[in-house]
Amino acid sequence: MKELIDLEKGHQRARLLVFTVLIGCLVLCVVSVVMAFVHTAEVSKRIYVLNRGVALEAFSANVLDNRPAEAVFHVTRFHELFFTNPPDARSIETNFVKASFLADESVKLTYERLKEDLFYQKLIQTNTNQKVVVEHVEMDMKKYPYTVRAVFRIIQERATNKSTRTLVSEASLVDVTRSEVNPQGFLLRNFRITQRSEAKEETVP
Repeated sequence: MKELIDLEKGHQRARLLVFTVLIGCLVLCVVSVVMAFVHTAEVSKRIYVLNRGVALEAFSANVLDNRPAEAVFHVTRFHELFFTNPPDARSIETNFVKASFLADESVKLTYERLKEDLFYQKLIQTNTNQKVVVEHVEMDMKKYPYTVRAVFRIIQERATNKSTRTLVSEASLVDVTRSEVNPQGFLLRNFRITQRSEAKEETVP
């Protein structure tokens, strides 16, 4: 009788061991499948770009996630191109052409008006180097077309003095197709200068 009881207990332990192993295998399989899916999803977000024999890792993402930052960069880049004017006619023209790809005809009208006022000619004649520093870009992307307001400083450097003035520009921003000359895919419309401070003069030692 005792042998039968011991035999039954042995069978129970064997069954418990088998069930434990089966459950452990099932849990292991589920965890392995889940981890494989997670790893596959992570890998699918990565691409590798080969540049001169060097593999550079890139990540895929929703382009809309970075849209506000791209808009700020677009506005900043436009101001840098349009308002950076060395005392050289060819460089001024080159910068304007690059800036014109980022905005509509309102920028061309501004450019032509400055030319008529001999603004660029005076820069060249007085050997003035004009630079721009964009201090702040305000943007409302809740309503389309987006509204943009930029605060920036114009610095004009000459041999004996330097002048600085603060300006404010306003425009609307619309989506366009990305291209080599417009990588962010934005276009400024109805660009205008709304505020202009008096120039602050400094003597250059």
